[in-house]
Amino acid sequence: MSKLIAEIGLNHLGSGKKLLKMVKLLSNQKIDGLTIQVQNDAYYDNKKPFRKKIDFKFYRQVSNYLKNKKIKFGLAIVDYKTIDEFHSLKVDFWKIISPQFFNKKLIAKALKSNKEVYLSTGIASMNDIKKVSLRHKKIKFIHTSFASSINKANMLAINKMREKINKNVSFGLHSNLEDLITSAITFKADSVFFYVKFNDKKQYPDGDHAINIENLELKIANGKKFYSHWEMV
Repeated sequence: MSKLIAEIGLNHLGSGKKLLKMVKLLSNQKIDGLTIQVQNDAYYDNKKPFRKKIDFKFYRQVSNYLKNKKIKFGLAIVDYKTIDEFHSLKVDFWKIISPQFFNKKLIAKALKSNKEVYLSTGIASMNDIKKVSLRHKKIKFIHTSFASSINKANMLAINKMREKINKNVSFGLHSNLEDLITSAITFKADSVFFYVKFNDKKQYPDGDHAINIENLELKIANGKKFYSHWEMV
């Protein structure tokens, strides 16, 4: 079955304590991996809570905690300098977000670290994806959906991309259509990435397409149940 990767992104709202709380809650909900987004230094201007840079010590605590729980720890990145900055944490994988799909320097640096590298394809054409796949054999691709309706989600792209590049393909949920997680599992996406947040009234940068942590266990259970039924058909 698909690996399940919860993405905190910047939904920690610049709070190290909130980040640790989210990580601990998520670790008990049968996920396979977890990511936190790290922006470049210019982004952290403190104009909004999530634009406050979290102290490095909190990332270290997250890394150690997840290793004890045997959950993979990944960072979603935009700048190649982040790879050196977080080298001592020994992260398990990098996720390069879709606006950086054509950032050759970042891709090369991530691959050189000998960690798993996921590349989100939100802004790329199939030809673009094929070119990068031929150039970098170890890259793992994520079909990202920004769809506002089921009809526009194009889940068949998972199969098409898999056939085109002859590699496993993952799925990234970037819309409020939470049922696409079950669909991605059915299409045998290698990993399914989805954002998470707390169920409160705070404004989260990835709030519109994030699943409430409190509801996540049920979502995962339903996805696995549907997959098991589909496998027996």
